[in-house]
Amino acid sequence: MRFKKSEGQTASEKMLAELCDKSFLQLWTYPNLFRKPGKELTDLLVVFGNDVVIFSDKSCGYPSTGNADLDWKRWYGKSIDDSARQIAQAERCIRAFPEKVFLDVKCQERLPINLPNANDIRVHRICIALCALDRAEAETGKRALRIEPAVLNDAVRFTVGITDKAKGWVHVFDEESLTTVLNELSTIKDFIDYLNSKVALMERPNFKYAEAETDLLACYLWNNRSFPVIEGDFAVPGGLWATVEASQEFLAGREANKASEFWDGIIEYITDNYLDETLEFGNELDMSDYERGARILAGETRFHRRVLSKLIVGRMEAAKKNAIGTLLPSNQADVGYVLYVGQGDQGGDHAAYREERAKILRLRCEAAKAAMPEKRFIVGIAMDASGVEGSSEDFIFMDTAEWTADRMQNAQKIRDELGFFKAGNMTLTRFTEDEYPGSRPAIDVPKLAEELSNLTVSESVELAGMLKAKWGGSEPAG
Repeated sequence: MRFKKSEGQTASEKMLAELCDKSFLQLWTYPNLFRKPGKELTDLLVVFGNDVVIFSDKSCGYPSTGNADLDWKRWYGKSIDDSARQIAQAERCIRAFPEKVFLDVKCQERLPINLPNANDIRVHRICIALCALDRAEAETGKRALRIEPAVLNDAVRFTVGITDKAKGWVHVFDEESLTTVLNELSTIKDFIDYLNSKVALMERPNFKYAEAETDLLACYLWNNRSFPVIEGDFAVPGGLWATVEASQEFLAGREANKASEFWDGIIEYITDNYLDETLEFGNELDMSDYERGARILAGETRFHRRVLSKLIVGRMEAAKKNAIGTLLPSNQADVGYVLYVGQGDQGGDHAAYREERAKILRLRCEAAKAAMPEKRFIVGIAMDASGVEGSSEDFIFMDTAEWTADRMQNAQKIRDELGFFKAGNMTLTRFTEDEYPGSRPAIDVPKLAEELSNLTVSESVELAGMLKAKWGGSEPAG
């Protein structure tokens, strides 16, 4: 194993580590880091390119002194204030000394992947605050922490807003919102997009409050992963998450997302073998080179992972009859995928078959750059048809940023001579996937948001579940 990381020290830290490992995958998730021997940096760090997510878990039991205001202030101070201070200190250390982040308490093993420099880093701050929900429910009837940007520190019981203990917005997740958000936004791209959208919403002067983080999430998901832009005051009502989660369209989308686990499996399969140094080819890569390539695969949203998984599995089934070469879509503007699925060695020499398959994949990747010159990264994936015994996989990561004119001319020559991904030699297929299958026609978003701010829970049932996201893309097979 190339390195060993913590699994979390307390029960809540272990839960957080497991959730983040599942959502963000093992190569980018690091619990219990240290800045000096015996000096903890933060409870968990997620590093993904220029995005760094700092998690701090200082959760403590909720006091019971008989004074409701005092109980809240004491709990807030130990859970949220202390977390915000740790986050602020960790952020300063990461910005000033990115090379001094360690996996172990003795600070002998450095973080294995590179942190961004101070000019490029984008920090996202997460406070995990547990153990307040029972009291919140007893006192307010709502099992949640309210979000209200105008509130400073502990000014209002069971309400979180701005903290002056850290720079920038600190997102506060309780035990219910933590699991819900990480399960529903289960890729780093989806999670970061939500955090960025949420911060932008908090900074709008007309946004007043959300009754719960989960209700805010429901508004975001059901509005095509954005927050409505409306005139006048805007608030997110309570009970919206329960309404959305109960809709048939949402449940269908959640079920459809199970297909995307195929893509996650690819990333983790390659990473496991790389970390164990059991790859057939590529063990010599240093961590930074491997991580850059794997990060491309992990940069896909959950929805695009579903699309990619379905397309690949479909091609693996079709390749039982003939080998198939395909260009696949990406939600990353500078990335293009090349899939080549062979029929297997047919009982012959597997090494020779695999060598030939890898050669074809590389040629197709070269041709793909000529076909899509705007793409910086070309990722090649070679697999075998479904059900083939002794199947294998190959991967190619091409960064074409420094390709010369001669290299591009050679790629075009390969494309011309072999006919890869050229009109007349390929089939163009339109593939459409609804994020929430079976959803009703979209409605006027500003009107929906305006009405939601005045709805009761029972009334909101009639409006929830009407929006959906669509993807339509071409899938040429050369």
